[in-house]
Amino acid sequence: MSRLVELEDLVARRDVYEVLTRYCRALDRADLELMRTVYWPDGVDIHGIYSGNAAEFVEFIIGEITQYFEMGTHCLLNVHIEVDGDVACSESYLYSACRVREDMTDAMFGSRYLQMCGGKGLDAGNEQFIMAGRYLDRLERRDGEWRIAQRQVVMDWNDSNPSNQILDEGLFRTMRPRGEWGRSDPVYANILPAKAAMSITERAN
Repeated sequence: MSRLVELEDLVARRDVYEVLTRYCRALDRADLELMRTVYWPDGVDIHGIYSGNAAEFVEFIIGEITQYFEMGTHCLLNVHIEVDGDVACSESYLYSACRVREDMTDAMFGSRYLQMCGGKGLDAGNEQFIMAGRYLDRLERRDGEWRIAQRQVVMDWNDSNPSNQILDEGLFRTMRPRGEWGRSDPVYANILPAKAAMSITERAN
């Protein structure tokens, strides 16, 4: 493999990884505009709770995440990327922990969990949802820009626990600011102004 080919491969992997992490930010900040830059409009998402057109999924998932959760965190762990020209395939290990809204506990976990575990934590009004799985993605580069063309979500295991969140005592009382849905989250003040003003395509070039 020539140096030029190696460099092109490295740049492609970098750009693919940026798409994958951008999804996590868009989801955890409930940023609809950013989420629209993750998928090609004609793409497909097979997500368990949804299977179909990716452009419609974008609208669906932002609505769902804010309806079911008070806050959520989606982390990528091992990420394996294979690139072949303008097509890439990736397997990204997923770890997600979310605080379920009180009125969504039954819909999220079912009645058995609610009867056995619901409301038994320090934070009695909320429960915690944890899932580990993988994103299996096919990405395509079109006019120099990478986006997801097809995503399959695989659940490997899950766990559900009463919430023990502490906000008003000890060390946690001093932890500010806290994460938020939307553009008021501190991360948006941390983005370089020049980068924030550029389109995703411009940033990639």
